[in-house]
Amino acid sequence: MDEPRGRRPTTLLLLNGLPGAGKSTVAAALAAGRPGTLVLDVDVVRTLISGDPAGAAEPARRLALDMARSHLRAGADVVVPQLVARPDQLARFSRAAADGGARFVHVILRVAAATLARRVGADGVAHRADLDDGTREAYAAGLREVALVPGAIEVDADAAGVPDLAGRLGRLLDG
Repeated sequence: MDEPRGRRPTTLLLLNGLPGAGKSTVAAALAAGRPGTLVLDVDVVRTLISGDPAGAAEPARRLALDMARSHLRAGADVVVPQLVARPDQLARFSRAAADGGARFVHVILRVAAATLARRVGADGVAHRADLDDGTREAYAAGLREVALVPGAIEVDADAAGVPDLAGRLGRLLDG
């Protein structure tokens, strides 16, 4: 992709991790310092589709990927704070970046189990209310699988505060 002199390529940053890892918080902090960046929360898109929430999952993903492509083509970055625990779904985000003429960066936020339990128990976020141990373990197994896909960058989110993480990720976006 040829870029005009001085213009960096756009990036789709998939900020991946288990529920409670801090994906949305870090994404918001990152975007706050980068005007024009779209923080594309697929769980929010899902709430915009009427009917059974379970039936809205695929339409929400499809719509979010279309939104990402459009924003990337317009020359702006997209940050997606989303648990993606299947390689076929990960590939969809990579394709959306390519379709939008952008780089794809996949970052996995790792946090200790105690941190996850504390956050999930304390925040009352609706889409995490029904998480049981079996579901959490299935998500963790899927996340371990997608971490094996070449290009994944794992970050210890317990070792750094949100501003530090946002700064590190901003440098990734800058290429």
